[in-house]
Amino acid sequence: MPLSFASSVSGHVVAPKRVKKVIVYLSRNDKANQNKPVQKHVVSQKNTHFNPALWVISVGDSIEWENNENKEIDHNVFSLSTLERFDLGLGEKGSKLRQQFNKTGILNYYCSVHKEMEGKIVVLPSRHYQLLKKPTAFKISDLPAGEWTLNAIVFHRRYKAEPVKVTIGKQGIKNLTLNIVKR
Repeated sequence: MPLSFASSVSGHVVAPKRVKKVIVYLSRNDKANQNKPVQKHVVSQKNTHFNPALWVISVGDSIEWENNENKEIDHNVFSLSTLERFDLGLGEKGSKLRQQFNKTGILNYYCSVHKEMEGKIVVLPSRHYQLLKKPTAFKISDLPAGEWTLNAIVFHRRYKAEPVKVTIGKQGIKNLTLNIVKR
């Protein structure tokens, strides 16, 4: 039986000035411990807004949209994304609408009743990530030993990350550089 221990990966994201928000994440290259429990995440619908407007989840997780309005206001939740196309219909005050996500990627969702209501879901291959408001230092902890790829979601269509393969052991990895480059 292979040894398993928790370690960390840290380093710095290097990107052009135009790049702002970045999600640095790790995905498993080997098949060890792929069976992770799924989670349910809750988005509140209140004051005709989705809160939070951005969710980062893992493959297999679900999101439940709760209509928490103080008034009798209905909301719809839908997405036309090729990643996951859905329309959960109208939900009245107090209702809960749920959707599971089984593919990695990014999708936007909306309320057909209120055009200012929109949100974004990022579905990652693992729960090992860090959301950065700008390219800077990162640290991802509690990692089991194994073969991984360090990558990033870049919220600018002209740029992408250059993935880095890493082998995580007992000592962890420090001072990695994750480069964001033009597509």
